[in-house]
Amino acid sequence: MADDFYGYDDGEDEPKERDNLFLWTVFILLLIGVAFACWLGSFYIFGHPEQPGPYRFLVKMKKLDPLRRFDVTAAPLGDFVPAKKLFDRYATMAPRELAEENALLLRNYIKNYRETKTKLVYVTGKFLILDAFDLRKTDMFPSGVVALAQSVEFPQVVIEHVYPAPPRHVAALRTLLRTGLETKIEKTNDLSVLLHVERLPDGHMLFTVMPLLYGNYALKAGEGTFSLEPPTELVIETGLPVVKQTTFDAGLKKFADYRRTHSIAVRDAGTDGVKPPPNPELVRVDPLDPHDAVPPTGALPPVPVATPIPLVGGVTPRPSQVTPSPTPALAITKLVTPAPRSTATPVPGVSPGGVPLKPFIEPQRDPTLVGNGGSWKTFQSGKVPPGRSVSATEAGEMADRGEPAERIYLRGEFLVTASDKSRAIMREQVGGKERADGPRIIVDYPAGAVPPAENATTVRDATRPLQIRSVQRAANGKVNIYAVEIIQP
Repeated sequence: MADDFYGYDDGEDEPKERDNLFLWTVFILLLIGVAFACWLGSFYIFGHPEQPGPYRFLVKMKKLDPLRRFDVTAAPLGDFVPAKKLFDRYATMAPRELAEENALLLRNYIKNYRETKTKLVYVTGKFLILDAFDLRKTDMFPSGVVALAQSVEFPQVVIEHVYPAPPRHVAALRTLLRTGLETKIEKTNDLSVLLHVERLPDGHMLFTVMPLLYGNYALKAGEGTFSLEPPTELVIETGLPVVKQTTFDAGLKKFADYRRTHSIAVRDAGTDGVKPPPNPELVRVDPLDPHDAVPPTGALPPVPVATPIPLVGGVTPRPSQVTPSPTPALAITKLVTPAPRSTATPVPGVSPGGVPLKPFIEPQRDPTLVGNGGSWKTFQSGKVPPGRSVSATEAGEMADRGEPAERIYLRGEFLVTASDKSRAIMREQVGGKERADGPRIIVDYPAGAVPPAENATTVRDATRPLQIRSVQRAANGKVNIYAVEIIQP
């Protein structure tokens, strides 16, 4: 009985539990692996938005900021590279190196250049438009127009200049970007950043260019303006370039046919063999006051158009044919029928004291002058943007230095030697005498403005300067200063 009592063991009646330590270890290791993979994946997704998968994920999760418009004074730091240097920089790159460069260019663009550690590449130079195509919904930039243009200085360089715009304005934009039109990308006015480089089989280098200012453009000596807007979303799957090989070949063929039927040579403007800049020309214009903030997205305000000056003596100038579009996103100009001329109140021919009254300013006609009037930003007297002010003699020394890299204003006393409806030719005066050996100053006036009369004297100071566009030296050694009137009447 005692043996039975002391031999009793409670543990023999209860089964032992297994703790499964090995399985828990494997499970924890798997969780660590998943967390590590997610950590690496997040770095890849956020670090490579130029890839289709990461881009779509970031857009869906709203982790990408909208593509923004930059102000010319607050844009990312970059180098302004002409066509020849652009070709030399990328023509020698190996295919893999070029692919890595293209990925970096597009990645920085999508991130609005917030994390850019290297200088951007801004394209500059003169280009002739070969052809222009409407952007489709399947293109990387789904709305707008892309212009295929060839460098004037180095024809092996071809750019596809992307002009993003809302769908309702594409047709009007397309009519302005026509074959044979010259477009100038200037260091002082434009920020056309490089997005992609493509080496073509025929030896050409095709560069994709995007204007970071998304500004207003106009024909320098014609009628018509348009505005751009940053793209709201990209179709990354399509890739760059926008213009594929077959379309590129068709553009070259179209331009070759155009040259056979049109003369695109620069025409002489005078008897001394001086050749002015090509006309018409597509340039960017600033529609805003220099002190106003630039909207980061959406449309810009419409471009202001110069107002005609009423003349003394009851003469009513011809109504301007350039009218802004009512839509602020794209200010397209159109021809309008001039309003019927109303009967003006007669102006007395003499003053109450008996002194004959004559017009103070009277336009003169000269068939040798060429000028159609243009559209650009004008300012009130004393409110011009900051810039360097020079005399005609100082400006003449810039003839061999290329295009100015800053705003340069012309001041001094000038004698008008010839005048037309939208252009005047002047010479500098020193001590009341004309400097016949000095530079010749060719001034363009906006549409509707009246140039000073021939033999008139005009004085321009820091509050009412002329803006210099270029300084060129002719074959005979004479210097010509091309300037524009920027002061409102």
